[in-house]
Amino acid sequence: MPQELLFQSFTPKSINAIDNLGNMVRRSRLGRLLFLECISCMQSCSANSLSAIDSRKNVFYKKANSTRIRYQLVEPLIKERNAVYESLTYSSELYVSAGLIWKTSRDMQEQTILIGNIPLMNSLGTSIVNGIYRIVINQILQSPGIYYRSELDHNGISVYTGTIISDWGGRSELEIDRKARIWARVSRKQKISILVLSSAMGSNLREILDNVYYPEIFLAFLNDKERKKIGSKENAILEFYQQFACVGGDPVFSESLCKELQKKFFQQKCELGRIGRRNMNRRLNLAIPQNNTFLLPRDILAAADHLIGLKFGMGTLDDMNHLKNKRIRSVADLLQDQFGLSLVRLENVVRGTICGAIRHKLIPTPQNLVTSTPLTTTFESFFGPLSQVLDRTNPLTQIVHGRKLSYLGPGGLTGRTASFRIRDIHPSHYGRICPIDTSEGINVGLIGSLAIHARMGHWGSLESPFYEISERSAGLRLLYLSPGRDEYYMLAAGNSLALNQDIQEEQLLKQKQAKANVPGQTYIAGKSSDLGFL
Repeated sequence: MPQELLFQSFTPKSINAIDNLGNMVRRSRLGRLLFLECISCMQSCSANSLSAIDSRKNVFYKKANSTRIRYQLVEPLIKERNAVYESLTYSSELYVSAGLIWKTSRDMQEQTILIGNIPLMNSLGTSIVNGIYRIVINQILQSPGIYYRSELDHNGISVYTGTIISDWGGRSELEIDRKARIWARVSRKQKISILVLSSAMGSNLREILDNVYYPEIFLAFLNDKERKKIGSKENAILEFYQQFACVGGDPVFSESLCKELQKKFFQQKCELGRIGRRNMNRRLNLAIPQNNTFLLPRDILAAADHLIGLKFGMGTLDDMNHLKNKRIRSVADLLQDQFGLSLVRLENVVRGTICGAIRHKLIPTPQNLVTSTPLTTTFESFFGPLSQVLDRTNPLTQIVHGRKLSYLGPGGLTGRTASFRIRDIHPSHYGRICPIDTSEGINVGLIGSLAIHARMGHWGSLESPFYEISERSAGLRLLYLSPGRDEYYMLAAGNSLALNQDIQEEQLLKQKQAKANVPGQTYIAGKSSDLGFL
């Protein structure tokens, strides 16, 4: 096995140097470097402490033990040019030290094993797969959190719903009916009471009533049958499982039932992630710590309170197509998803191999238990919907290709089901997404390009540059505003006012009045002091 480590120390200084270039290609390279840095950092983790590499899915995790666990990402066996000539994939092998502990003797057998190959990215921000240059397109998805909307039923009455989107893309809905009863829809056909859901998540009736603004509404539809369902956590879990799994009879409470419910529902539909937790706190005015990335009963009750407020004319609805409710999945996010998926598949393979070895009375070893197939095949399938063959007509087309944005791909939309409202140009696209450059045919409006001066923010949002207009400062200050923040200011188009400081304001006023943009109306400003940003 080659001993040279591929990844050297990656300092914050080099991160800033790459990030300041403002290019989506280099942003992709930065994300790939940070992903490799997570793997490389695991080599220096102390064996005497519990350490976890910060990632969105908490994939990189190591438990404390007396043996040092090593991870090695080694140099590729072939050069980049040779990979193109020989139609091979330019990748690096990932080795880990694995230990197998026997419960009877407590002895551990340790070996260094290969768990798979990870494709690498070159200086152009592209990967070489089977000798072909391919580039990964950044994906636009609905940001995790909660969104409220209103629809008319068959009687013409407004029905308010709150959609909770998890970090995995799973959705669950809260809805309020005519009698102000709140239901949680766990599937298209099944729904349960909000009290049953909160009780199944660990809250009793007293805690529920103490943490809501409208306890009398919750008590109004609490009959004897409902009290029996939420009398204990076990009864609530059984009722929830019966509705979720659509099973008949009387199921019996057991640990396996809880694990199945945790795996099929709570992990897929209740994991918010760091971005989802931030959005949930801001939307519902909560102060839950950022490290609580799962949906809590407190979130459910706060969402129900807001839903009741909408029913009685208080609160605001959400615009699902606004860019403040979207996030960009970069290469780093996509790689983390694929790496986590491959580890889940590897875990299932190891469990099956151990069961087979015990059944046939064989002695397994770490080398025999672990195979590189799950990781390798997962990353091969990764270069699918969001990966395209690089357009190498000229250097300019390569840059344009790397700045594409797509609504398609895993967890996204499809060309046949996307509505015209999603494809249309939204006012929040101003300065962030080009309104002209888009695909033709069935994918029109679903694949676009980044605006020339836009950049990706820390939370996956697209930020646009604005000049701050202030009478206190003589010069112009450039600020990057995320979607939604510019709605609180009066904005002027870049060609409405003179940027030359030599032109006096009296001469500027002779050019009549400057039009400014205010949400919902057109504002006419006579002086530059009335404007906030340019």
